[in-house]
Amino acid sequence: MKTRLRTVVTTDGEIDDINSFIRLLLYANDMEVAGIILTSSMFHYSGTPEKPSYRWTGTTWIPKMIARYGEVYANLIQHDKDYPTPEELNSVYRIGNITDVGEMEIETEGSSFLSELILDDDSRPLYIQSWGGTNTTARALKTIQEQYEHTPQWEEIKEKVESKVVLYMILEQDSTYRDYIVPNWNLTILYDDMNFGYFSYGWKNLNPEPKSLFESRWQLDHVVGKGKLLEEYALIGDGHYLEGELESEQFGQESYLTAHPNYRQYDFISEGDSLSYFYLLPASLRGFEDPSFGGWGGRFKKVKKQIYRNRAYDYNPLTSRFEVEYSFIRWIRAIQSDFAARANWCITDRFEQANHYPVISDMADYLVTAGQKVTLDAQARDLNDLQLEYKWWCYEEVSTYWDFSQIDMIEEKTVFADMELVTSIHSGTIEKTWLLEMEGVHTSTMTVTIPDDAKTGDTFHMVLEISNQCDTPLTSYKRIILTVQ
Repeated sequence: MKTRLRTVVTTDGEIDDINSFIRLLLYANDMEVAGIILTSSMFHYSGTPEKPSYRWTGTTWIPKMIARYGEVYANLIQHDKDYPTPEELNSVYRIGNITDVGEMEIETEGSSFLSELILDDDSRPLYIQSWGGTNTTARALKTIQEQYEHTPQWEEIKEKVESKVVLYMILEQDSTYRDYIVPNWNLTILYDDMNFGYFSYGWKNLNPEPKSLFESRWQLDHVVGKGKLLEEYALIGDGHYLEGELESEQFGQESYLTAHPNYRQYDFISEGDSLSYFYLLPASLRGFEDPSFGGWGGRFKKVKKQIYRNRAYDYNPLTSRFEVEYSFIRWIRAIQSDFAARANWCITDRFEQANHYPVISDMADYLVTAGQKVTLDAQARDLNDLQLEYKWWCYEEVSTYWDFSQIDMIEEKTVFADMELVTSIHSGTIEKTWLLEMEGVHTSTMTVTIPDDAKTGDTFHMVLEISNQCDTPLTSYKRIILTVQ
């Protein structure tokens, strides 16, 4: 049975938010979108009588994109019946605190709606995605605090909120997280201040192979012409004009191409916020069970209390270094291929005309012993009868048998829009000497030998990827955790 995590999107309406939102609509079958709330940030706000608006893109773009989704909905449900109706998505859209940077004094329709979701009887975690500032979220929390702080229910309410809310932040785009949320609430925080950049305006810093998946040739082959929804997916020099945005940020205009000759028409612009819902997808490989597990949304390290940042590093075989950014970059080819396949769903009304995910039977975690040979067998089938490709590997950086904590890391920073951003964290070049003995890694049945010196409690995270063989392969995943008893 599909696991669908419950989430709320808060967004400030930048061009990359719009692109992220369009892609999110194509993945709305794999998560429960409980709320969509417009908010502000240091980059975008609607203004007040005393203060003019800044880069404000309006309040109607979300209903517009949902209407476009409605034009391809009949096709999408041929491929997955779990897609929500356009009416369901419109019913959870609210306007939050939008007038100024960090404005959280006023209770808004959006903040009140978010308060209700936080306090409702659904006991599942509520993942709040912050694509802009955290001010509407802060206002929702403050409303709860003001209502209950001096009542007998306060401790119970506070415990409920802190155990339920998971806040996934893309940067700190106003001061309300630091000034209000941290001093008053012990929430689980997933804070991405780096890896999002490689799916954002910094994509040209990628190595040539993943970078090619964002360039114009790929976009023309897999995105352009894929139906009414993706007509709104903005690309460099494609003619899009975003009302309210600065002229210097009008990526769709020919003038932008003239001023930036390193770009080509139809190159990718940005989807800087998409990682916050990649984390929630089945492709997260159970990452939501523990932020340190890693998956499409990147991998996180606990820095204090329940605060996690993307400071977990993975070994990049192309550079022979441990790199924080590789914990996300390693998934880019699968992510883009997946997007291309779903884009095809928008224009195909028959199931057999498009690619779908391989189906893998349930696989359980195992207790193992040192020196044991463990055989893992995967039963899988493809819904379109395509050939399947198997790949087993050990996620060594997550497995506790190895200790990589003594590796010296180098942190590099850059300045962007008056903010100092971490752009790379990596080690020096290191020869890889740690390996598990594995047989049959490209077959349905794989055997792994647990090292003789493995200690009680050591874990080995075995990952299975099964992809179908076609132009836009889709990959299904299983993570099986082997624990030494």
